Amino acid sequence: MRKPDFIVYWINDRLPVPTALGLVLQQMAFLGALLVVPNLFLHETGFHLASNSFLDVAAASLIASALSILLQILNRWGIGSGYYYPLQATPTVFAVMFLASSHPGGLPLAYGMVCIVGLTQLVFSAVIVRLRSIFTVEIAGLMVMLTGVSIGQIGLKLLFDPGDGAGATNLELIAAAFTLFVMVFCHIWLKSRLRLFAALFGLLGGSMLAGVLGLIPAQSLTYISAAPWLRVPTLPAFGWEFDMGLVLPYILIGLTFSLISIGTQTVAQRTADVDWHRPDLHAYGRGLRAEGLTHILASFINAMPQSASGGAVGLAATSGSASRYLGYWVAGFLVITAFCSKLIILWLVVPGPVISALLLYLAAFLLMAGLKLVASRMLDDRRSLALGVGLIVGVSHRYIVAGLEYAPLAGFMDLAGVTNGTLVALALTMLFRLGSSRRTTQRFKVDATTADDLNLFMENQGRLWGARRDAVQRAEQAVWQAFDLLAHSGRIAQEEPELEVRTRFDEYALRVSFSYKGQALPAPRDAAPSAVELMDDPEATAHMTSYLLSRLARRVQVRQRGEAAGLQLNFDA
Repeated sequence: MRKPDFIVYWINDRLPVPTALGLVLQQMAFLGALLVVPNLFLHETGFHLASNSFLDVAAASLIASALSILLQILNRWGIGSGYYYPLQATPTVFAVMFLASSHPGGLPLAYGMVCIVGLTQLVFSAVIVRLRSIFTVEIAGLMVMLTGVSIGQIGLKLLFDPGDGAGATNLELIAAAFTLFVMVFCHIWLKSRLRLFAALFGLLGGSMLAGVLGLIPAQSLTYISAAPWLRVPTLPAFGWEFDMGLVLPYILIGLTFSLISIGTQTVAQRTADVDWHRPDLHAYGRGLRAEGLTHILASFINAMPQSASGGAVGLAATSGSASRYLGYWVAGFLVITAFCSKLIILWLVVPGPVISALLLYLAAFLLMAGLKLVASRMLDDRRSLALGVGLIVGVSHRYIVAGLEYAPLAGFMDLAGVTNGTLVALALTMLFRLGSSRRTTQRFKVDATTADDLNLFMENQGRLWGARRDAVQRAEQAVWQAFDLLAHSGRIAQEEPELEVRTRFDEYALRVSFSYKGQALPAPRDAAPSAVELMDDPEATAHMTSYLLSRLARRVQVRQRGEAAGLQLNFDA
């Protein structure tokens, strides 16, 4: 693991207090923006912004999010990924929450069934390590891309379709454009550490302009003044019930949240390590266990179900922080806010155009981060088709849901949102694995083979495997050197001057084996033969050959069985 250049504070770096306060304000402004979700949900069920019920559910959701952050960053007893990423209520939960609340059990049933989400994530965390051939880097990249698409869609909807049917006014467009300009200006052109707070400066500048333009309703200020500073929430606000008939929809939302978590964790892992090459599935499992336990607690305290916030991780990354210590600060502020009603209401006063500009700012970074992950792999037609179809489905899921309005799958597809694209890509990846092999064999004539022949062979295999481009290029160099050295070593039987090349690949290692009739190379030494040995020892040239190959590959193995000899090169994939 190596620190990226754009990261100022790495995983275990402690944050100076002034910097931590600035980063926390950014995070809180973003996380608080989607507190509108429990507000909208309760409004649809007969409550309103200033009601105690809203404050209780909002406080419970904040406490659950704080617990999740602490579990993630502590990374103890097999629980927690070790990275900073919070949970956040999103519109994704509306469909299933309304489904449960419309039953005789009402809101107690809606919140009671959230425990199924947690149990589903716990089960999924136990099997994900066995699915490493499916959850590949390109799939992780697609999930990150679709996370960016989802955040961007929320931002555009908030700006152009806020729900009142009026659309975006000129003043709202001006506020959004100014907010985005401030963020971009601070991020690109500021050379000091003030660029860490680009999002915060944008939020402050945009909110001030929105206030001048009259985009902050006077009713919101009335809510703030009427809300108490300190209030102990009633937990749970509605109670807890359970219905076996609703288990399946909540299992589906649990699977959806698990896929969102994987995409978010990929962003966190990629942000923290410049040498990141493949997903850490064990960290995925630990992170899902932390989320599962959080949702079980959320069920009992009547908190809204929440998904991993890719936007919060992207915001921390663009601010130059991958430090898990940011999590302690954010968790502390979440708990404080849960007991301070004025702060809960204050979050909801930030104008929609300002929040939409922040979401678009973050969406751009996440989208490109995912694209870079996909582009880092060599893709054959099967993988390209799986990713392409998944991307199209993820971006266009609204049209698909509208066309399948009365189909049994429509409800789940509407719930899954852009995650449909990941599900389709995973299904196609599993389907396309049929008939494909990760082991290949080809024979090459010693006198008629060129470097281009071997390079073309390795590149074709790399596309079939979906291997990293730089890993395959490094292997190409070593394979040609091995082939050339063996061909001119005099150790291949002249009556059959050919080499059989076998390859095998998994997500973690690439192995290339040479088989031929003749004499095997000597086992590689730790040091190159000396000048004296090269002059006096007839085997010194063979030892030098083995030594050079050991410098190109992670591991070199030789074997001799009768007339059959072999050489095996192992590389990190």
